[in-house]
Amino acid sequence: MESKVSIFKNIWLADDDIDDREVFEDAVKQILPSTTVTTFLNGEVLMAALHAGQVPDILFLDINMPCKDGMDCLKEIRAMVQFSRLPIIMFSSSVQPKHVESAYGFGANLYYSKPTTFYELIAGLSNLFRMDWTDPYTITSNHYINSKFVAYKNHLL
Repeated sequence: MESKVSIFKNIWLADDDIDDREVFEDAVKQILPSTTVTTFLNGEVLMAALHAGQVPDILFLDINMPCKDGMDCLKEIRAMVQFSRLPIIMFSSSVQPKHVESAYGFGANLYYSKPTTFYELIAGLSNLFRMDWTDPYTITSNHYINSKFVAYKNHLL
């Protein structure tokens, strides 16, 4: 299933739920077998890696994590000029409009509500990875509909 031209060779996920991390990694490996998936158990560990000079091709952030949550990480990352073009996807089970609006307001390129099945995750990630990420902010503008930001829910083929 790997696309001929995948720009994502190094994908990061920060999520405190071990099951969510393992399922995400399994799904990515089915879609992009040659991609490296690095997971972080909280925002503090993630930020330490970024401050140490490590950089992913794309970053998925859970909102609710101990120590430092995804929104705090998002704000801190977007304050660093070297990460202004880093594609960041908020990846959360929350579909509360306030979370969606806040995520986009703080600079997320996409808000992806976690699917409930593995099949939906594979379908959603496959579609997400096929998007044109040349300009991550184009992805953001495509999710501004009827004067409000909306979550990406493209799980189904």
